[in-house]
Formats: sequence, C-alpha cells, structure tokens
Amino acid sequence: LDAALVAGLARFQLRHGLEGDGVLGRGTLAALNVPLAQRVRQIELTLERWRWLPPFQARQVIVNIPQFRLFALEAAEDRVAGTLQMPVITGRAFKETRTPVLAADIEVVVFRPYWDVPRSIAVKEIVPLIHRKPGYLERNAMELVDGQGDDSPVVAATPENLAALERGTLRVRQRPGEDNTLGLIKFVMPNGYGVYLHGTSGKRGFLLSRRDLSHGCIRVSDPAELASYVLRGEEGDWSPAAIEAATRGPEPRRVKLARPVHVMLLYGTALATEDGRILFFDDIYGLDRRLAELLRRAAVTS
Repeated sequence: LDAALVAGLARFQLRHGLEGDGVLGRGTLAALNVPLAQRVRQIELTLERWRWLPPFQARQVIVNIPQFRLFALEAAEDRVAGTLQMPVITGRAFKETRTPVLAADIEVVVFRPYWDVPRSIAVKEIVPLIHRKPGYLERNAMELVDGQGDDSPVVAATPENLAALERGTLRVRQRPGEDNTLGLIKFVMPNGYGVYLHGTSGKRGFLLSRRDLSHGCIRVSDPAELASYVLRGEEGDWSPAAIEAATRGPEPRRVKLARPVHVMLLYGTALATEDGRILFFDDIYGLDRRLAELLRRAAVTS
C-alpha cells in the first residue's frame, strides 16, 4: 500500500471522529461518500446553535457531545496552550439515556463517592439481577439503604426490602472503591436532569471512536486531571499528590467549591480547530435533523 495514501486516510478518519487506523472500513467509506453540501449544512447548523450561546467564560468546562470530548478552557489569552482536553463517554443514543444539552456549575467535588443508583436503573436492571443471581449485591459492593444520606442505615436484602426498593422507599448504592461505577471522583453540578461528570472503573470504552455508552452522565478519562483544574485556587493543598491521597482515603470526602466552575454540555457536529482544520462528527442523537426541520418550518411559515 502507498504509505502517503494510508497516512492521508488516517488524517481523514481523525477529522471525522473515526479511529485513525488508515483502513478503508465501512464507517470510513460512509464518511467519504457524504456529499459536500451535507458537510456545509453541518457547519451551518452548528453555527446556528453557537449563535444561541452566551460568551464563554475565562475558566469553564465544555463537553461537545457528538465529539465525545471535554475541553477545560483557560483565560482567552492562553486558550490554545492552556486548554485541557480529554476523551469522554456520553449517554447512549436512546431518548431516555441521551446526555442533555445544558449549562450548570460544578459546585462540589466528591472523592471516593458512593454510586447512588437511580431508581429507574435499580428497578429495570439491578432488581432482576438480584433475583437471578444470588449474591449479586455483595459481589458488586452494593447495599440497600434506608434514607438519602451517606450515613443512611444499611438494611438486609430480604424479599420485603427488595419490594420496598421497587416501590422507591429504599434505595441501592455501590460502596466507594476502585470498582465503583463512578470511579474515584465525582463532579456534582446541580441541574434538572440529574447528570454529572465522573470517573469510571471501566476504561475500555475510551478505546472506541464512538463512545455513547452511558445512561446520560459523562464519564471522563482523566478525573484526577480534571479535579486539578477544578480545584485550582481553592483553599488547601490540591497538588496531584494530594488529589491522589484523597482518592485513597478511608471515607468519601466532599469538597465544596468557593468558586464554582461553569460547565456547558454542547452539541456540534462540526468544529473548527485552532490550526484551521474542520472536524465533523456523526449526528448521534438526530439533533441536526431536528433543527434542520424546525428551520425549514420557520422559513415556510415566514
């Protein structure tokens, strides 16, 4: 094979959210066959969304959902050199599990968090597994609790208590640790959708080019690095060694931020880079199609 052709194909793949392996697979062929007019329309639709946004703040976290990437921005004068970037995993492309487009503030960083299993997941997924697999809770470091706080009493997984779990009067959580679904760090950003940023015990998903795998929350590939960014300037020692020590502590530790960090979860299928490239991504949630239809209707009405 021509080495220059393979390298060129790999560059094309990386610009279109694909694995840059230089192999002409099904996904790459589909991207090569997208008409130029459709790419132009992606740019137009992304610019339309960007037009709705407030000015970016000096320090803020941005997640571009279809790109599966997080950007932690610095002051405008140091934006290129100072931007922290990392891969993320976003919500699956089903209506009930999509990561929402929203703006919120990270107010609390939790080291060694419990995973408080949402009731919908507990009822639909966890309870059937408990019934089918005796010992499921213990093998997965899970427990039933009566109450909403971290200090809520743990109760036995009796048939009566499992029924109470299904009714919503008890809840299930996973104990902190290396195998916790949230990983070792959680970033709490109150919002109407109940989504937040967190680490993960499962790293293999970050090896995929398409990473819509979660129930809606955002899994970050380097939570310690993001914690260093978020905690910069906060009271106390938040060096990398101190952050590492906090993830190894005996109990969950909540750090309330004196300066909350703004977060925007955005949806753009086209993105211009600082070096002049245009990147394109799949319309994984169909939001481009929806926006194009709304704009078409508005034009017809007017």
